[in-house]
Amino acid sequence: MSTTDVRNTDPGTFREELQAFLESIEADFGAGTEPTEDRQGSDRIASVEELREGHEAQVRLVRRLQATLYDAGYAWPSGPSDYGGRDLPREYDLEVERLLDEKGFPSREALFVGLNIVAPAVHRHGNEDLRKRVLPALYRGDAIGCQLFSEPGAGSDLAGVSARAVRDGDDWILSGQKVWTSMAHLADVGEALVRTDPEAPKHAGLTMFVVDMHAPGVTVRPIRQMTGGSAFNEVFLDEVRVPDTNRIGDVGEGWRVASTSLGSERSTMSGATGPVTPYVLERLHTLVTRLGAAAKGVHRPQIARTVTALTALRSAAELSEGSWSHRLAPFSGSILKMLMTRAVDEIGALAENVLGEQAYRDSGAWDSFAWSEFVLGAPALHLAGGTDEIQLNVIAQRGLGLPRPPKHS
Repeated sequence: MSTTDVRNTDPGTFREELQAFLESIEADFGAGTEPTEDRQGSDRIASVEELREGHEAQVRLVRRLQATLYDAGYAWPSGPSDYGGRDLPREYDLEVERLLDEKGFPSREALFVGLNIVAPAVHRHGNEDLRKRVLPALYRGDAIGCQLFSEPGAGSDLAGVSARAVRDGDDWILSGQKVWTSMAHLADVGEALVRTDPEAPKHAGLTMFVVDMHAPGVTVRPIRQMTGGSAFNEVFLDEVRVPDTNRIGDVGEGWRVASTSLGSERSTMSGATGPVTPYVLERLHTLVTRLGAAAKGVHRPQIARTVTALTALRSAAELSEGSWSHRLAPFSGSILKMLMTRAVDEIGALAENVLGEQAYRDSGAWDSFAWSEFVLGAPALHLAGGTDEIQLNVIAQRGLGLPRPPKHS
């Protein structure tokens, strides 16, 4: 790890060192410039990042980038030093993300689930042995993680999962089916929520495990999306043997562990602004300017709606990171996610509005058909990390103190 890796690093010093470090490795990872009409490169723009056919080289590049960041102390600044972190505040992680994006480094989408969903659960609820085995591997990119939560028969009722685990000496035997598992086809480990006590109330009978995705009995089948990508998968667990040492938290505490993962997922999906990155906003501004949309009255209402949504998202992000963070903590992730999805919807609507049929007819023109993937991917954001209805319930109950809706008999 870098000799500059010390605790209580001054934010200004950290930023300067990070800037210098990233500039020193830009050429190794094709960063430093974004593709434009005048430069070589794809004009692809997406609301949900997805790896495409022939992605193996990209995954290898991202793993190498993550290892480079980890070895220099920039992969997890807020993490404990025992696991490769620097014991710094969460804001330092966000600074790394911002600068990587600004400088055009490759997307680390393949690592998203492992870093932002699996790792927080292991860190908070796992035993020391599990932490030492899993956390450094995830944060260095040596292992890619996936989330084995959703099931075909459970819908949005995560506590209704039916995949089961039966104790067998020092091991557990897992069986069942999971679906919509992002990056499962790349994953080395999976965080699996399964039922260990079918007689207990549904929230109380769950336990969480780390599953070796290369173990006998694990089958992964990609699901093709309308965007053309195959980032999602269905996963079959056929009597997969998992050691008890891979259990995250206590037996029957799976829902508590899942809540940690889900809370982190919602917050990280929106991040400061989620997929509404400076690159996306610059592309949108270029599109609107190029087509002269602001001067046409027919486009102004949608421009106003988009600006309003972006302003609301930015304001909420600033509040969640500022003096109000402790007040918003129980439900800030849900607020940010709702505002983020609204902003993505409005950006997509504006692109459709000004492009017309060019948004869906591939004429080969720069910055036209490329927006179709952004628009087609947007609906997924209303589902991923918990549906809009779940987010509204979280805000109502945890934020406003409203009662749960009555159960129907």
